[in-house]
Amino acid sequence: MIQDLTSLFSKTASHIIAGVINNGGIVAGVKINGANGVLIDNDRLSNLVQKEIMDKAGVRGFISTDELPQYGINAEDKKKILAACKATAKDVVVLVADQKDNTMTALGIIASILSGQTRKAAPKSKKKAAKKAKKTKTAKKVKKAKTKRFNKPQKTNKTSIKKKSRKRK
Repeated sequence: MIQDLTSLFSKTASHIIAGVINNGGIVAGVKINGANGVLIDNDRLSNLVQKEIMDKAGVRGFISTDELPQYGINAEDKKKILAACKATAKDVVVLVADQKDNTMTALGIIASILSGQTRKAAPKSKKKAAKKAKKTKTAKKVKKAKTKRFNKPQKTNKTSIKKKSRKRK
């Protein structure tokens, strides 16, 4: 759910946000359940979100609570943002500061992109990694067994060696 958080930033030290508010813009945020750290860990996803909101909403950027404190937003401001959005430690709040229509459009795009990107998916990837590791170990054992079989000294017959050497000439 998108929430207007402009009142939290009335005395902000962030020059970016203060500039937007002074020009009649708003600061709003959307809570994404279970997505804490996703934007920081996944650069491709972060870049995709950035490109989409720029192309479709005309918004130049966003700030996630994963990045804070930074950009003139301190730890106390972060706590206020998380409390206002009723976010837990597993959630992330993504902020956009721009004109109202642009901000709401951008946050809608962000919510739709990030809704499927939760930390709950991480254990599946660990399972896949474990499965892949098991397959790799099995493949190494098979390769080692084949190598041993082909590296065994073979009994040779002197007559067969002579025949081979004649054929080469």
